[in-house]
Amino acid sequence: MKVVSNSTPLIALSRINELGLLHTLFGTIIIPAAVYNEVVLEGAGRPGVKEVANTSWIIKREVQNLLAVSMLQMDLDRGEAEAVVLAKELGADYLLVDEKKARRVARSSEMRIMGTVGILGLAAKKGLISNLDETFNKLEENGFRFTEQVRKKVKEEIDTHS
Repeated sequence: MKVVSNSTPLIALSRINELGLLHTLFGTIIIPAAVYNEVVLEGAGRPGVKEVANTSWIIKREVQNLLAVSMLQMDLDRGEAEAVVLAKELGADYLLVDEKKARRVARSSEMRIMGTVGILGLAAKKGLISNLDETFNKLEENGFRFTEQVRKKVKEEIDTHS
C-alpha cells in the first residue's frame, strides 16, 4: 500500500504518542522533502521531530513535477502542494492530509484522502484504540481542532461497520 502524508497528521499523532498507528495501519509512509523539512528541520524541538527523523518506515521522496507544485502553491503551502503532487505521481492509495484546501485539491484529483481523525477512527475500528473519545480529547488538548460533527461522523462509521 502506498500512503503519502502531509505534516499535520505526523505532528498531531506524535503529540499524543500515537505516531506508530500509521506504521501499524499502513506500513510505510512516504513524505515529500518539504514535509520532512517542515517537521524535522523547521520544527526542531517540537513533537514529531525525532520520530520522523529516526523512523525507518517513514521515507522521504523528492517530487518530480516541480511545475505542478509551484502551481498548487498559489493556494497551498509547500508541504501540502508537494504531498498532493507526490501522491499523484506515485499513484498513492491514500493521501493523509487535514487542511481543507489541500483536501479539496486532492478530491478534485480523485485521490483517496484521510485525515488525523479518520486515521484514529480506522485504528479504533481495527481494535488498536480502546477509547476513541479519550483519544479525541487528547488530540484536542494538544491543539488539534475538529468539529463535534466530524467526531460524531467518525464514531457512527465505526458503529455501522463493526
